[in-house]
Amino acid sequence: MNSLSRGLKLASLYIAIIMGAGFASGQELLQYFVNYGTSGIWGLIAAGVLFALSGWAVLDICHSQNLGDYKSLINYLCGRRLGLILEWAVAAFLFVLLVAMLSAGGAMVHQASGFPFTVGVLAVAGITLIALLFGLNGVVWINVILSPIMVAGGIFLGLYTFFNQAVATANFENAIIPAWVLAAVVYASYNMVTGVSVLASGSRIAKSRKDCMLGGLLGGIALTLLGICMALPLYLYFADIIAVEIPFLLIVVAYGSVFTSIYFIVMICAITTTAIINAFALAEWLGGKYRLHCVLIIACAIPAAYIGFSNIVGFVYPLFGLFGIFQIIVILLNWIKLRSFVKLDK
Repeated sequence: MNSLSRGLKLASLYIAIIMGAGFASGQELLQYFVNYGTSGIWGLIAAGVLFALSGWAVLDICHSQNLGDYKSLINYLCGRRLGLILEWAVAAFLFVLLVAMLSAGGAMVHQASGFPFTVGVLAVAGITLIALLFGLNGVVWINVILSPIMVAGGIFLGLYTFFNQAVATANFENAIIPAWVLAAVVYASYNMVTGVSVLASGSRIAKSRKDCMLGGLLGGIALTLLGICMALPLYLYFADIIAVEIPFLLIVVAYGSVFTSIYFIVMICAITTTAIINAFALAEWLGGKYRLHCVLIIACAIPAAYIGFSNIVGFVYPLFGLFGIFQIIVILLNWIKLRSFVKLDK
């Protein structure tokens, strides 16, 4: 396996971490970018740059210092005492994200087919639990297969619905709010709370610092392009989608069953891969009886899913944003100290 192949594996894992249900549904894009008018596009680009640099930095630090998990990384960066506090904060957010994915699964199934919310929650929970039994290798390969489907499907649907819009209810003339800069930073930061945890474990895939660079940069670039493509139609249909759980689904339904089916596949891929990644990271952090912990984690997440997907995205996610900002700053400062911009080894 060459460096590009390993880089693509890492990028696929990275994409799956970030492109959860909040991203694929349009909820995150709507709340953190589209709400700020056309300046939201610049916000997406800024977030993409942060993703690329932060991902590269995490992978590079872990590879250079032989750190194979989040606990080792955070103790290296912050010491044991502060590291322990950060570990628990990350564990809490991993659980919150798992709950959000189960909730999104329930909302997706209910909005798309009319089946009860509970059916979707239990389906995603069951798929997640089965996938967890295969450990890290299973998690990586699932994302290698599903991440390209998510990216290709998301870009296609975003561009098609934008350039072939039906009856648009809004345009790019929304109010421009300077807070888009802060929104971009908060968005990238809270996503990296879990991103750092999973990438630290995934860094074991890397065999050189070039692999780390490719994984971070390719992942960041793909997420930026995907985000812009999927945000464009959200501007056009702003008035209709502002109050729904799955905004993008409401848009694609107008284009027929084929496009609805494509989106359903993209969304389910995003939900399941993110649920699997977060549950795996949490179970690995707990250590010990891995399979028992997987069962207990899923069992606790199911009832919590009834909080509601949009409520979690809008109110719970930002609470972890400040923690994420601190974490990114610490990572980037340490990366600079390691002189990561020196010529890469082969």
